[in-house]
Amino acid sequence: MHDAWQIRPLAELPVGIEALRAEAVAEGFRFMDRLVMDWHAGTNRFDGAGEVLLGAFDGDTLLAVGGLNRDPYASEEGVGRLRHLYVARAVRRRGIASLLVAQLLRRAQDTFRIVRLRTETGEAARFYARQGFARAKGEAASHVLVLAQRRKPGEER
Repeated sequence: MHDAWQIRPLAELPVGIEALRAEAVAEGFRFMDRLVMDWHAGTNRFDGAGEVLLGAFDGDTLLAVGGLNRDPYASEEGVGRLRHLYVARAVRRRGIASLLVAQLLRRAQDTFRIVRLRTETGEAARFYARQGFARAKGEAASHVLVLAQRRKPGEER
């Protein structure tokens, strides 16, 4: 891990988001377009209960983003969705994605009991498996993680 990395919630899209979006689109990933379009349209600002959009920074330079929403494809309550995780190509394989996912999952525990996501690449599928996600059945998600139930202070296991 790099000491200068900072993970922080984003209340606004930061400087650098357009560079990440352009890089993602060049790689064939359209989800960054959706992140930016939905943000500007006000349809997804990651501001619902338990939702957050995180940015990873080295100083003022945006390195990566990742978000957590209530899963819009789930019919039951308590299901979150990891969305729009993207790390700049120049800084991949340095632990930034793992750090972002860990922080998103830590935040998810207060609101969600299950976190799902969709990925279409083998490399991403292997990454999420290393983070504890299992393959999901159905079309709404490719991977799922059941979060440990939070215990009240003094509660026995």
